[in-house]
Amino acid sequence: MALLDAPALQLRMETKDALGILEGILQEKHWRDFELANLSLFYVPYWFFNYDVYRETEGHSESFSSQMCMNAIDGELEPMIAQITKEIPVERSKDILHGTAYKVERATVQKKEVKEIAAIKVAGQIGIPKENVTISGVSLVYIPIYRIWVTLSAGYRRVELDGVSGSPLNIGEVPERERGVMEVTRDMLEDLKRPEGWVDYSKKAFNWGLGVSTAMSHRAAGGVGSSFSAGGLMHWLFTTKYGRYTLFAIIILLLFILLIMKNQSSVPT
Repeated sequence: MALLDAPALQLRMETKDALGILEGILQEKHWRDFELANLSLFYVPYWFFNYDVYRETEGHSESFSSQMCMNAIDGELEPMIAQITKEIPVERSKDILHGTAYKVERATVQKKEVKEIAAIKVAGQIGIPKENVTISGVSLVYIPIYRIWVTLSAGYRRVELDGVSGSPLNIGEVPERERGVMEVTRDMLEDLKRPEGWVDYSKKAFNWGLGVSTAMSHRAAGGVGSSFSAGGLMHWLFTTKYGRYTLFAIIILLLFILLIMKNQSSVPT
């Protein structure tokens, strides 16, 4: 048990749960070979606050209120953390009741600075003068966050998961690994072993077809001087995700047609 200087959200995820979520994230980005370098639990301070906004648009005025939080170390707004605390009712306490090892980070943004910094940040996001933003109800809360360092062929990466819902906080920093043609084929065939896999690819094919027909209609309306060349088509097929889906759907269709033709030719007349 340890005492913090401000309440913390209760930790709801064990280490093994965090590792399971990490593995799922990396697999979604096609990383199968990775090495776990380090995993640590941190209690990170956030300033939570209410804000009221007043603005005038097109001859009439409007106002609204909401809640936001700001990292108390770097001063960045964290809408995902704010949303998690709204949607998941979690107890808050200064006492740490679990047995997982942890580290506590201390706030560098002081409470007296929060209103000014928060008003500037919120106003910048909305696009209004900071004088039109009022900050109130400032309070410090510690959020349990797992920081997991992994080694990929693309380099050393840190993945952050909040310890309440397991949501990734910096998913954009994990690059998606480019798969080879054979790997895409293997993954596609593996997916098609499951009924839901057929449903997924059918939806993708439908959406792709809808998008292509719309794009081609627009190009046709634009005249013959279109940039939709054979070279561009080949580049699209081999280098984009939906291009590869289309390419392999065509290959499967051709194999299916060849199989039907072979069976028909073997039937005695």
